Amino acid sequence: IASLSAAAISWSMAKKIELTTEVVEDTDDHEVDPQAETTPGPQKTTAKELEDLYDKGQNRLISQKNEFLLPQIIDLVKHQKMINLRPEYQRRLRWDDKKKSLLIESLLMNVPIPPIFLFEHDYARYEVMDGQQRLNAIIEFFENSLKLRGLEIWKGLNGLDHKNCPPKIIKGLERRSLSAVIVLTESDTSKTPKLNFDVRRSVFERLNTGGQTLNPQELRNCIFSGPMNRLLLDLSRQQLFTQVLGIPGYEENERADGFVSVARSKNHLYRTMGDCQLILRFFALRKREGIKGSILQILDNFMESHENADSKTLDAYRNDFMTRLTFAHEIFGDKTFRLPGSADKPGKVSRPLFDAVMVALDDLWGQANKLKSARAKISKSLEQALQSKTSYAILIGRPNTAQAIKDRIDKVKELISASL
Repeated sequence: IASLSAAAISWSMAKKIELTTEVVEDTDDHEVDPQAETTPGPQKTTAKELEDLYDKGQNRLISQKNEFLLPQIIDLVKHQKMINLRPEYQRRLRWDDKKKSLLIESLLMNVPIPPIFLFEHDYARYEVMDGQQRLNAIIEFFENSLKLRGLEIWKGLNGLDHKNCPPKIIKGLERRSLSAVIVLTESDTSKTPKLNFDVRRSVFERLNTGGQTLNPQELRNCIFSGPMNRLLLDLSRQQLFTQVLGIPGYEENERADGFVSVARSKNHLYRTMGDCQLILRFFALRKREGIKGSILQILDNFMESHENADSKTLDAYRNDFMTRLTFAHEIFGDKTFRLPGSADKPGKVSRPLFDAVMVALDDLWGQANKLKSARAKISKSLEQALQSKTSYAILIGRPNTAQAIKDRIDKVKELISASL
């Protein structure tokens, strides 16, 4: 299982993740068990050097405990905007409605709830290091975005949202509180923002070691939180991208405080960061010579080598991705990256098809004008290929090995070239 603890990966990511098999993350993004390479340790630090580091207070933390009533928490997040629910190293929301509802029931019963952890990155400005799922569940309920279900003790509340609960129940909840541990660094990190970020990311990793396992893309989001990762997140919010993949749009479903709508948080691609992984796959699979080993290795290697790419490189990548995506949509319309569907229901988005179409168009970009003239033929050709058992096996059905990825890209290129 690809967790921070099982993989024994430090937040500095000194060595890349490797697999012992060529079989890769499949199209459903099942978790794989990466194993970190072992490397010779650094030269031994003397006792005096260790004591000097301790005296400087570097990487040492100060913590304090506070209690917040539930209405106070909502006010801090929504109105005063003092708490950032979603710093960039955080995973996306994963709890289902039953888990959220059971938290509300626990609060109503006054069951002790583990504290949330907040990092004070600026004076009276905090980001959530642990407790994002709990805070989001509370906000959803108080905003009438959550109907309670699966309650085991207060079964009579099942099916009710905040506005329909009895007044005394709501007043009882408003008296409940959450404990918060506020963490800040002892040393002055304002002059060293990278150290500040690395400390936050390291604490996040340690707090989440025993929690729900991170999938490979969530792990990359935590470890490689540089400019390249921010580009992936930004591209995943683009309107055309969310539209093509059937993800509820960013602007209508996310607020500046990090709160995400129920519809967006329930989308599988969004919830698992599969949207970001698709974009990463395009960048990592563009160079044929780089398609070797497992897809996990390929993606990790790309992120490690491009984590701090310069702005010129990132601008070029942004332009390349959006122009190829736009062109794919112009050719295939509402069938872009989708398997054959029915008359009243579109087919499912296919990750292998996304890889093949995007990389094939990128490889043939020099013939863009010819491709535009043959749009109808290209679309029809791919549609017919997906109806053929032989072609379908190449495009969709084979294991996600490096050779299978190359074969499906070549197949789409062949179909497109034959349509010119």
